Amino acid sequence: MNKRLSISIAFVISLFIAVNSFLLFSDESKIQKSVYVSTYERMTEGHYDEQLAKEGLVAPAELYTVYVGSDEAIDTWLVQEGDQVAAGDELAYLQSEKADSQIAAWEAEEEGLLEQQLSVENTLSELQSERASSGRNNGTNVTTSESPDGEEVELNVNVQVDVQQDGAYAQAIAAAEQELAEIDRKLAVVQTQLSQPSSRAALISPIDGIVSDVNRHGSIVSVDIFTEEKQIVTYANVKDWQKIEVGDEVVIQQDGMESPIEANVLSVSEVPAPESKWKQAYAELSPKKEKNPLEFYEVRVAVDSAEIPFGANVNTFIVVNEADAVSIKQKWLTNVDRQTATAFKIDKSGNAIPVQLTIPFKYYDRAVVSEGLAIGDVALDERNLREYDSPTRIFLPMPLELPSKTAWKSFGWKNYMKYMFIE
Repeated sequence: MNKRLSISIAFVISLFIAVNSFLLFSDESKIQKSVYVSTYERMTEGHYDEQLAKEGLVAPAELYTVYVGSDEAIDTWLVQEGDQVAAGDELAYLQSEKADSQIAAWEAEEEGLLEQQLSVENTLSELQSERASSGRNNGTNVTTSESPDGEEVELNVNVQVDVQQDGAYAQAIAAAEQELAEIDRKLAVVQTQLSQPSSRAALISPIDGIVSDVNRHGSIVSVDIFTEEKQIVTYANVKDWQKIEVGDEVVIQQDGMESPIEANVLSVSEVPAPESKWKQAYAELSPKKEKNPLEFYEVRVAVDSAEIPFGANVNTFIVVNEADAVSIKQKWLTNVDRQTATAFKIDKSGNAIPVQLTIPFKYYDRAVVSEGLAIGDVALDERNLREYDSPTRIFLPMPLELPSKTAWKSFGWKNYMKYMFIE
């Protein structure tokens, strides 16, 4: 009798457990389960920034070239590389018998430069006017204009391609402004030479600066003069160009420098950079080689420092994104698409729910979150929840904090007894 009773009781208990297990764990069960998740983070605010590391070169703000027709026109050189000069200083004396012809050449050059200046100014004004009017035009319009180099450029204006159209105008305007700046520099040089007294013809410095190069021989002899103002010049490809803006913070470092220099982006060119020794040096120094030889857009950084000489190579870090925000590990994200993604957090009911995140940029192995998570939210590793339907009730490991050995001893055995058994 006892044996049968024992078997019956065992059978009833087993059946009870089986039925409850089926009701609890079957696919049709409506009983909510709790999932243990050991990997989680409580959101706290931090400071994050996205930096573009670039090779930078210390360059002058501007370069002026003073020149004459040939080395036969020079009587005596008065400067050499590295000399500091002031505006109006004599750089070289001209041969007296060559002076009149050289002055006539400068006068002819001035006339030509003034004509070019007027032409480019008119082109620039037309481009700016057409750009403004095209923004208000809802129809289709075709405008033909002349570029600074004389080539005919046809601009197709269409309401469906406003972005591309504005970009074309911006590029043409940038090219015209660059051409105008070059003409202005040449004009300043020529007009400086023509303003000198006729008693002693000489090459005259148009600016305060430093002599960088003296070309003493050849069909054209010249003196290159750096302006005293220094800038950091670097280059960006199309991807980086889209991120960099005028005014962005820049940190400049170099071996031997006492402390980093803080600066700001001064200009970002919209046209491919022309060939120069700065571009050539950057291409050789940069670890990333560009496949497209035109994909070099000049970026200039204003810097005021006597610690670094012209031509020095410096480490340049451009801060293109910065935020005080929460962040989450990138590997916890799903459905990542540019600046959006999905993550899991615990809601007020203790359930794990998916949330849509806005991610403006990434910081090492983390994603900075501007929307979707807030300070105090608990974010979860998505990989722990893949097998469960949402929402899933979550329980986390109990926080465990062990007191120090000194605290153990100082608390006393009577207090341990009191809280363990009496309270």
